[in-house]
Amino acid sequence: MAVVSIVKHKGNHLASVTAALAACGAADLVAKGMRALVKPNLHGGDGTTSPEMMEAACRWAFERGAAEVLLGDGPFWGMKDHDGYFRKKGVFQAAERTGARVVVLDHHPFRLFRPCSPHLPQELGITEFAFTCDMVINLPLMKTHFNTLVTLGMKNLKGCIRPQDKRAFHEMELNRALVELNRLFKPHVTLMDAVTAFEGRGPSAATPVDLGLALASRDVVRLDAVACFLMGIEPGEVRMLKLAAETGLGEIRMGRIQTVGESPQAHQRRFERPFDALRKRHPTLQVLNDGSCSGCDMNFFSALQQCEKAQKPLRVSAVVLGRATPPSSDALLIGHCTRPHWPGRQHVPGCPPREAEIAKSLASES
Repeated sequence: MAVVSIVKHKGNHLASVTAALAACGAADLVAKGMRALVKPNLHGGDGTTSPEMMEAACRWAFERGAAEVLLGDGPFWGMKDHDGYFRKKGVFQAAERTGARVVVLDHHPFRLFRPCSPHLPQELGITEFAFTCDMVINLPLMKTHFNTLVTLGMKNLKGCIRPQDKRAFHEMELNRALVELNRLFKPHVTLMDAVTAFEGRGPSAATPVDLGLALASRDVVRLDAVACFLMGIEPGEVRMLKLAAETGLGEIRMGRIQTVGESPQAHQRRFERPFDALRKRHPTLQVLNDGSCSGCDMNFFSALQQCEKAQKPLRVSAVVLGRATPPSSDALLIGHCTRPHWPGRQHVPGCPPREAEIAKSLASES
């Protein structure tokens, strides 16, 4: 039975990574000459896997004999400048310090599965690295998320699929699609960056939380359940985890999950939820985003943050993204998925629309 390790971070990221991976039974997964893939979470504003954690994971693999370590992700739908974004997030810097090789997963081959589940696209592409590397280290960040309440280890694997499949996931039942993805592809170990976690309006406008922990497990479902507990969220409240348990993918009941290291109860904290944070800042703004994709969500919340920083009052009372139905005739519709409702309504076209264009439509010029 896989255990979940919880390690208190004391300032040395490599020491935290080494302790967490050893405690969960992953210390011997890397052998001399192996090729390893380290897959961080690079989606969001400040809320991405830290460069220090990326560097530590790469160094850990090299120290155990890996001949080659790849460090990479396939970021959110609509991204154009992958290299610039990776450098901004410290990916190239972490690779340069360790000798790892940066890979933008979208620029490399995908292994195609067709058809593999009624809950997945007819054809699904998963990065070939997931199957050709001897070891995959899933390296998510602990944070909240508007679409799924949390984004942890299971959701981090979405970065391994083709750009068009990411969009298709949002056109289907996202949570079930993520469960089926995790059934097709299981990383060898998941190492969670919870040194600085993020709460509130995640993933793109979240607030940092100094949690000071590193978590690891060879079972991503159990790890995500423990992470939810630490965030003050009942694991069964997260639809993705509930479906994972119901379909036999993994265990989410805390009473049946063995943890080692720090006590989960000693570090539990109530994370502010995305829509609670939004209502606190904009009590009269209604946001409907059923079926919206990460590109539109991220650009909308980044645009909203721009308006806040510029202290521009909002001139809309409702915003609609994805497949949601407008609640009123004066709602602002964002992105091409809202096109059926465009006639007679204000809208921002694009797939996804640019942040600047959304910000112009959201706020008054005065």
